[in-house]
This record gives sequence, structure tokens and C-alpha cells, in this order.
Amino acid sequence: MEIKELSQVLRENGVVGAGGAGFPTYAKLDQRAETIILNCAECEPLLKLHRQLLEKHAHEILNTFYTIGQAVGAKEMIIGVKKAYTQTIEALGEWLGDYPGMRLGLLDEVYPAGDEIVLIYEVTGKVVLQGGLPIECGVAVFNVETVYNAYRALQEETPNVDKVVSIVGEVEHPVTVRVPIGSTLNEAVAQAGGITTPKPVFFIGGPMMGNIGSGSQPVTRTTNAVMVLPEDHLIIQKKRRNVSIDLKRAAASCCQCTMCTDLCPRQQLGHPVTPNEFMRAATCKDLQKPGIFLDTMFCSSCGLCEMYSCMQSLHPAH
Repeated sequence: MEIKELSQVLRENGVVGAGGAGFPTYAKLDQRAETIILNCAECEPLLKLHRQLLEKHAHEILNTFYTIGQAVGAKEMIIGVKKAYTQTIEALGEWLGDYPGMRLGLLDEVYPAGDEIVLIYEVTGKVVLQGGLPIECGVAVFNVETVYNAYRALQEETPNVDKVVSIVGEVEHPVTVRVPIGSTLNEAVAQAGGITTPKPVFFIGGPMMGNIGSGSQPVTRTTNAVMVLPEDHLIIQKKRRNVSIDLKRAAASCCQCTMCTDLCPRQQLGHPVTPNEFMRAATCKDLQKPGIFLDTMFCSSCGLCEMYSCMQSLHPAH
């Protein structure tokens, strides 16, 4: 299939990135892409929809992924999947040999492997520069559900009108379901049976990068999970914190141990993201080095610095 024809089908059927950003998929079709990557890394803990979808529809997804690769003229097609997803890898093994130039990129069970910048480095060794796009180093990344939606658009003439969502946490039967886009979170959560906590809070997304939502909110093209958590859960308390109090706590407590910076995935790739320096500059209102503030724009919002790294429970990302 020619790139223009494929682009038109994806555009007319509203296929966008289902992994989180919602970037229009047709805009990623670029003949500069020497490598295309299928993202099945399940970046967040507790999320299972991508590995489940790829296991169940391995043939359809691989075939469509190959079609995308042929359209852009990619030299290699890599499936980024964690080694721990043995059932998914087994399902892929049945079909992988049918597609020349396609291979597995096996990933360790680490976070945030699903961040496309980290994923690109892990499976190709290439580093996307801060503020840059993957296509600038000849790479395009596609989410598993995005490619499946492309398959439905191409083969079934079905537009992107529904979404696969994992319902987890304090529910009777944690489950992955397909629900119409625009249905409420209450309707989605009802598919998992009853709620098992007296004061539930709906948390949209995973525990590291998600945010508190309400039952009346709609499911969108980028809603991947709803976690039902008790009101007093640590994650909920962290998300409800007061920024002005956080600043005062940081001014009084941050010892500049640099743990937040040392464990920052973007810092590890050479990007100028330094949470510890930002904490000091922001709390002391020190504007002598404005670059410290500007460089926060390169943060991936993975949440590691405040959900895991800081031993004093400070919140540089927030």
C-alpha cells in the first residue's frame, strides 16, 4: 500500500496514538523512518491491555505493522516487548517468520521502558536529543492498540470509536474491556463488578503517571486504565498535596542528595534534566541560572523522582 493511501485511511478513521499522547497516526508516516518500533512495553505497573491485545490479535497486528513498514520503506521493524510477557512472545513466535525484516526487541522488567525515548534507546541504541522527535534519528514508534486500530480501519472499515481499558484496583474482578469512546468511567468500572472499598477514588492511568478523575468523566482515545483506589491510599494522598506546602517542605528538607537526578531516565540519556537543582532554585527563588527552569520542559513526567527516588517524599515533578 502506498503511503498516501494508508495515510488517508488512518486520517479518515480517526486513528491516533492510543498509548497516551494521542498524536495523529497518519502524521507519523514518514519515509525518513528507517526503523519502526511496535511499543508493547506496558510502561505503567498494573496495566495489561497491550500485552493482552497483542497476544490475542498477533497476526492482525503484525500484518498491519508490516504494512506500515512497507509503506514508509523501513529497513527494520522491531517489536519492543518485555521478556516477562512470555505468552505474548509465544503468540508472536507463530507469525514472526512470515515478515522479513521484523524482529523482537526484548526488554527487561524496568520502568519506564514504555517511554518511547527510552524504548528507542533500549532496542536500537539511538538517543533522541532533548526536545527532538524520534523521526529526527530515523525512527517512528507505534503503540500496539494504535496498530490494531489501523488494522480495523484497513480491513474492517471500522473507525476509532471505542477504547480498550484495564479496570484494576479495588474491584471484584479486575478486567480489560472494550468500551465506546465517550462512555463514562462509571460505566467502564461497572464492567469489573462491584467496588470493594467504601470511599473509592478513580485514578486514570497507572500509579506513576496517572491523575485523579471522576466517575462522570468520559473515556477518551487515550484512556488506558482506571484504577479504583481507597481515599486514604498513598498515591491519592500524593496527588492531592498542596504545592505551596510542597515548596516549603522542599526548602526545609531537601539535602541535595541528587537521588532524583541520578535515577531520572532522561538524565541517564544525557538530557539536561536536573530535578535536584530545580528543587533548590525553585524553593530559594534563585533565578541566576534560568536554564534550570527551562530544562524542566524536557521532563517526561514519569514520576520516578517523587514516587520512588526521594527518601524524604518530596515532589520535584509536581
